[in-house]
Amino acid sequence: MSGNSPLKNYAWQIVKALISIAVVITYSRYLGANGRGQMSIYLLYLQFILMIGELIAGSAMANWLVKFKPGQILPWMGIYSVAVIVICGLVFSLFFSIKTQILLPLLLQGLGLALLNIQFNIYQSKGWIARRNQLQIMLELSKLFTLLVAIVLFPYNVVEGKVQMMLVVIAVVTMVFLCISISKTQNIWVQAFQVERPPVGIFFEGLWAQLGHIVLFLMNKFPLWLIARFLSNTDAGVFANALLIADTIWIFSGSFGTVIHSRVLRSNRTEYHELLLRRYIDFSFLGTFILCCAIVLIPNGIFVGIFGANFEQLKSQAILLIPGILFMGISASVGNYLHAMDRFKTIFVNHIIAFLAILGIYIWSYWTGFSIEKVALGMNIGYLILMLLHLKSTNWLFKKDFKLKFNILLIKRLFLIKVRHNR
Repeated sequence: MSGNSPLKNYAWQIVKALISIAVVITYSRYLGANGRGQMSIYLLYLQFILMIGELIAGSAMANWLVKFKPGQILPWMGIYSVAVIVICGLVFSLFFSIKTQILLPLLLQGLGLALLNIQFNIYQSKGWIARRNQLQIMLELSKLFTLLVAIVLFPYNVVEGKVQMMLVVIAVVTMVFLCISISKTQNIWVQAFQVERPPVGIFFEGLWAQLGHIVLFLMNKFPLWLIARFLSNTDAGVFANALLIADTIWIFSGSFGTVIHSRVLRSNRTEYHELLLRRYIDFSFLGTFILCCAIVLIPNGIFVGIFGANFEQLKSQAILLIPGILFMGISASVGNYLHAMDRFKTIFVNHIIAFLAILGIYIWSYWTGFSIEKVALGMNIGYLILMLLHLKSTNWLFKKDFKLKFNILLIKRLFLIKVRHNR
């Protein structure tokens, strides 16, 4: 089986997700629902920094690295990433009430993750999906181990002290793995030091690509801020873990999407692209549906036993999100296909329309009584609209051969499908 097959990629991502869940369980049990809510808000700030950083130095970079020299892309991406961290640090310190002892590790982690994102785009452009997966898993494992050691060595009674300690630990581990990652691609970075002018207009492509990601980020994470604002940090902490369950399920469809993106970038055969899309939509939906059924069947006591006594409503909130999880299971594969085809504006417009629909539900819920159920309803409607818009953007390619295929030989053939370059 190819090291870059969807099945292997999914296996790697599941291992990563399980470790990430263990990290979140550590947050939840160590901090409680209230502390978990605080942590989720700080991480939202971090994700905002990364979103700004990826306005230019984002996922479109993998497309560029296939077409242009490293010296035309990487130095400019690095400079931009550092500049964003400095500017965001100044803005947060001047206009937001984030304490310095919280802000500094957030910025350090933001810098490490922004530069790691450049590394991951290098891997994606080269088709080194397995190498990227291994690095991500080792990063998550190191976070978990270091956090557990720090909890034992540096006990805190105050929630804010616990949160600060966790942010510092994660920032240091991230920077260490950034250095390790760069050492693995030093030949590419040597070429990057031969700095050349970037291609004309290329950064506007990246801007459109990342604007779409920012809107998707708002679709997924903006509800947390609303819950913390209109309900409580405790409610935000529980819902953050419900979103974690959704993110874990989306790993299945995301694994197909990652492989689609890499293979479409390295092949210009239209028929092959359509074959990938039709097949992966089938299996993305089927796998996502099975995982959602598993969530329904798991007893609530298991969730409470894992995350803690403050998370009794976790399963019920995760179930509320199941329709949206299924819709996004299809959208992920299609979105990666559109991304590889440089359809950045299309993705942005689709995301904007879906987000406006969600905002409409939130405004209605504000006047009629804000609740978790209405937040979930808004997200489900937005994900449905996004799925339909993405599929329409492919001219409904999936309709040409859309039937769920349960034949085990076909499944094997799917996972072993090879890329034939036709440049």
